[in-house]
Amino acid sequence: MNLTTPAPLSVPAAWKAADFVEDFSWIHQFSPQQLDELGLAISKWRTGLHFSEIQSPERFLPSFLPLAKQIIETLATRGFVLLRGLPVHEMSDEDTACAYWAIGQLLGTGTTQNARAELVCPVTNADVDFGYSGSASQRNVRGYMSNADLNYHCDPTDVVGLLCLRKAKAGGESTIVSTTSIYNRILAQHPEHLPALLRGFRYDRKGEELSGEEPITPRIPVFVPHKDRVSCRYARSYILGGADKSKIPLTASERAAIDCFDTVARDEELVLKMAFEPGDIQLLNNFTTVHGRTAYEDHPEVEQRRLLYRLWLHLGGERPWSDESDVMRYAFARFGNLGLSAQEWKRRTTQIES
Repeated sequence: MNLTTPAPLSVPAAWKAADFVEDFSWIHQFSPQQLDELGLAISKWRTGLHFSEIQSPERFLPSFLPLAKQIIETLATRGFVLLRGLPVHEMSDEDTACAYWAIGQLLGTGTTQNARAELVCPVTNADVDFGYSGSASQRNVRGYMSNADLNYHCDPTDVVGLLCLRKAKAGGESTIVSTTSIYNRILAQHPEHLPALLRGFRYDRKGEELSGEEPITPRIPVFVPHKDRVSCRYARSYILGGADKSKIPLTASERAAIDCFDTVARDEELVLKMAFEPGDIQLLNNFTTVHGRTAYEDHPEVEQRRLLYRLWLHLGGERPWSDESDVMRYAFARFGNLGLSAQEWKRRTTQIES
């Protein structure tokens, strides 16, 4: 396939919600053996060790290794997995972060996610004003810090993990959509929008760039067709912010193209809803799956507020991620204090201190 002769794809990543009405193969329940191994490992790691300093988790979690291999294969094809049954109610938040980090390291390399260089990032309401209006109060605000409805988007790394610790009082439903199915739908019904989506957009770096770095990215395509797959990068608030900071407004055709993407993504035929329970870990391939969230209402008690832990995972030389261009893989993910491994961040802070 090339850009002049796009064609629809019939591959595992091109799923629709109806495909999983009776198929629950995407859910894996942790076994008693896996949880026993994890509990013993945490008791060893807990003694004066920060989770980011955990070395060789595979030595402590041998029963997880076949599962990790299966997860990577599934993320590379279908694009999503749900792990169920991490006993978060029996663990402190610190031990939960430790367990989550260790599981993540069996899949790839955890990276920093914001200017604070958080490796396990709390997704919770910090009472910020997030939205898509372009108002001054929403400038540089990231959606995970709000309780607002989030448009379908990908995170900028290879794989994103979301672990639910506490649910909201109401709302906060997690949903995902196949970007391959979005591509197929646009190709079939709205091909006039493909040129703008294939050309792509410059993304806002939300003020998290370092001195001397550009505040916006190079142009990142929304879709990149390959022989047997199509890669996707999409995050509306970052696209709008990039246009604002570049002082180059989106053209009418560009705005129509992202409006079309959003409209197609919200089609109920494509949307897979997840009953996100405490102890669930959602893992998504960010090149083939976008995720969204409904607005939510929190409990009045601070200790009961909705809380998720997020992981950004880099899968190194694993395909198909390693086949992506540097722009698709890193421009939106590696700048400022973002996109660094624990070791890279430690070296950077050591250099600053010295």
